[in-house]
Amino acid sequence: NSISDKVIAVRGNCEAEVDQMVLDFPCMADYNILFDKDPKTGKQFTIFFTHGHVFGPGIHNSVDKWPQTPSMDAFVYGHTHRKVNMQSADHPEVTVFNPGSVGIPKDGTHSCGIYEDGEFRHVILGE
Repeated sequence: NSISDKVIAVRGNCEAEVDQMVLDFPCMADYNILFDKDPKTGKQFTIFFTHGHVFGPGIHNSVDKWPQTPSMDAFVYGHTHRKVNMQSADHPEVTVFNPGSVGIPKDGTHSCGIYEDGEFRHVILGE
């Protein structure tokens, strides 16, 4: 795959070692942390990515286990297949984002997420 060096992946609740054997990028971690910098403002962003079955924000029946990281600007998870884009009630400095689901949405609309210039947004598919 020509873009495997650009893929950031985390393990979901259905992945197995065999998945890693056929992929050219790591996919078995419970979480990944991305450090980004807005090219316009120079602001640094720390983004915590996880599937949501080990760590989660405790909304929409997700796991209620916050990671023990020094700081983060965003917590991105999946697992519930429900779109979320809000500030955390317990950690108001952190954006909580769930892209929803392309294949099996639990909130009625197929969606994916985009992160650009320090902002998260949903793209509703089929519209």
